[in-house]
Amino acid sequence: MTDADLKSEEIILRTLAAAYPDIPILSEERGGTEVKEGYLWVIDPIDGTVNFFLQDDHWGISIALAENGQTVAGIIYLPAKRQMFSASRDIVARTRFVGEKQCIWTELRVTQENNLSGAQFWVEWGKEGHGGDDHKKVCEIIARLDRHTLYPQMRNSSVTTLMMVACGKIAGAILPKPEPFDIAAAGIIVARAGGKVTDINGETWGPFSRSLVASNGILHNDLLRIVRY
Repeated sequence: MTDADLKSEEIILRTLAAAYPDIPILSEERGGTEVKEGYLWVIDPIDGTVNFFLQDDHWGISIALAENGQTVAGIIYLPAKRQMFSASRDIVARTRFVGEKQCIWTELRVTQENNLSGAQFWVEWGKEGHGGDDHKKVCEIIARLDRHTLYPQMRNSSVTTLMMVACGKIAGAILPKPEPFDIAAAGIIVARAGGKVTDINGETWGPFSRSLVASNGILHNDLLRIVRY
């Protein structure tokens, strides 16, 4: 954690509390309760703090609104790339570049890649909690992907990686052990960009899912067969 994580969180929490004082907040640094009835804000002030600290541009800020345990709207900003993404249950996924004179939103679409061997998938670490076994499983997933797909990569910002799926840069992403902050906004954006999002067992995803597989939809079943363990 850096001072920037705390400052970003402070600004977001203060702004949301002023505008929506009755909606509880679950935030990565301050914590909160996983409320599954009524509305809940789910916040990640900086996802990919190590990348941010190392001045890599693969990091982002995530804000989601959940209702009765399901995401209904999400927005992600990648400050180093100056790119913003948004979607809701009623509005398709869109993106725009911040700082341009005209505020032009462009509809997002996932890639139509249908060749598994030519598709690239990225994997996220997740927090280790079992004496090395969690990260061992991630390495096993990478090894399986390497046998079937094009140069799988391991990155360190779930929200940014999932936006690469949403805008068609890669065919999919695997998060073996995400936190709600990692997926609450990103999942709905990928889905509303035409992708498919489930847990690792192929079940319906939600902001409190304990695993996440996101893809362009075309290769989703193939991806699930590779990564299940």
